[in-house]
Amino acid sequence: MRSFKKEKAMTHQAWVAQCIELALDNARQGQAPFAALVVQDDRRVGTGVNDVKATQDVAGHAEIRALQAAARHLGTRRLAGCVLYTSCEPCPMCLGAIFWSGITQVYYGLSVAEQAAFDELPAFQYAELCRAAHERRVQLVQATPDNLDPRDPFNPSRSAGA
Repeated sequence: MRSFKKEKAMTHQAWVAQCIELALDNARQGQAPFAALVVQDDRRVGTGVNDVKATQDVAGHAEIRALQAAARHLGTRRLAGCVLYTSCEPCPMCLGAIFWSGITQVYYGLSVAEQAAFDELPAFQYAELCRAAHERRVQLVQATPDNLDPRDPFNPSRSAGA
């Protein structure tokens, strides 16, 4: 397991500056200009850059990659007590992953509103989530099978031995 050295106590702005430098480097390599760091007790425990173009993985956002790296390094997906730093305000997908991780503090460089000058998708996504479900571009339709209860996988007696 890779060991991360303890950094000299850094300000939130200094951690975000590191993200912006990583994002610049990622952009120079032909990737999207996003980077993120997960920090625990002034130690970097996860680093991520957007690799969507390289991997053709739409979930390859910097925040997701940083959370994955931190979880591997710490041996747990529960990252409560860690702080996430990112070059840009997280999109809704990344925010969902942040919620699942238990992280409660996120510091970013560029806001979604400011990012809209370069890429309108995150602002659109947040606006879309504020709309009533039946008004959204992506329609979610429940299609429950007649002879199968979708709650069964959550019931230990029904899912045991399956």
